Amino acid sequence: MTEILAFVFGAALAAATWLSVLRTVFVPRWRSSVLMRTIVSGTWRAGAALAHRLPRGAGERVMDLCAPLSLYLAAACWFGSTLAGFALTAPALAGVPFTWSGLTGFLLLREGNLLAAAAWASAVLVLASFVLHLQRVTAAYSRRELVVARMSMRAAMATEAEQVLAEHLRLGSRDHLDRLFAQWTGWLADILATHTGYPALTVYRPATRLCWLHAAVLVLDAAALTESVAPDWAPPSTRSVLKAGAECFPVLARQVGVRLPRPVVSLEGREERDFDQTLKVAVDAGLPQELGEQEAWPVFQHWRTRYAPYAVAMSQRLCYTADDPSAWLNS
Repeated sequence: MTEILAFVFGAALAAATWLSVLRTVFVPRWRSSVLMRTIVSGTWRAGAALAHRLPRGAGERVMDLCAPLSLYLAAACWFGSTLAGFALTAPALAGVPFTWSGLTGFLLLREGNLLAAAAWASAVLVLASFVLHLQRVTAAYSRRELVVARMSMRAAMATEAEQVLAEHLRLGSRDHLDRLFAQWTGWLADILATHTGYPALTVYRPATRLCWLHAAVLVLDAAALTESVAPDWAPPSTRSVLKAGAECFPVLARQVGVRLPRPVVSLEGREERDFDQTLKVAVDAGLPQELGEQEAWPVFQHWRTRYAPYAVAMSQRLCYTADDPSAWLNS
């Protein structure tokens, strides 16, 4: 009876492990496996709890390790569960004694050779799948940070949305601005697909001083400003990038435990910027003014309330901007 129960549990464990591997690596479909999501969340929370008790610099280094550590913990769980699952089926399938020495001997290929070989072959395939997953995560992280790094090279000059818009209006044409918005539309679509399918990416720290969330809000604010002031002149990709941002950030925010009601007005990061001054900077740089301040403000807020509150809350939740380490654990 014990061997039968061990066989059922072992077979279920091995099957569940492979389902987790397949779900995580090959068919994430906007949502990773329960195991990966649980490990990423648990590792991040543990890292934040430890970082809260350390000086800021040491805490940042701890947070840097959370994402890669969660990936390797998931790989260790897959590897161990695969071998354990096969070992528990060995007494029923290969006549291995249901003892510690018998099961360890099975895993050391001393007994039940065919089944033991299958166990190790399955474990090797699990590790190969993990390597593939790691390559995909690394590639997605590189794509995310490359676009932000290009923007951060100008961050000293363009740290506000109106400055980003003014810079592109002065340096290029309407088509030049359209290419910027088109590039970030593709970037946001990639962010949504990869960060929901591979949740560790959301925990990965920014590679530059310009946070990827802040960079996205800058571009989206520039698009919202363009759409609100010059809706007929706005490049074709303006609405596309705004819709991409409005779809992306609420989903990612829910993934890290941030649930916000949509506000009526969003001033996050723009508390000290009057809209009339923002409008003047953009118009002076060459943005055609089709709507006045009173008409443009509601349109600007219609779009901004759909992405900015979620991006700012995520930045605080993921410890990107908290000056007080005690805020790292607040939710």
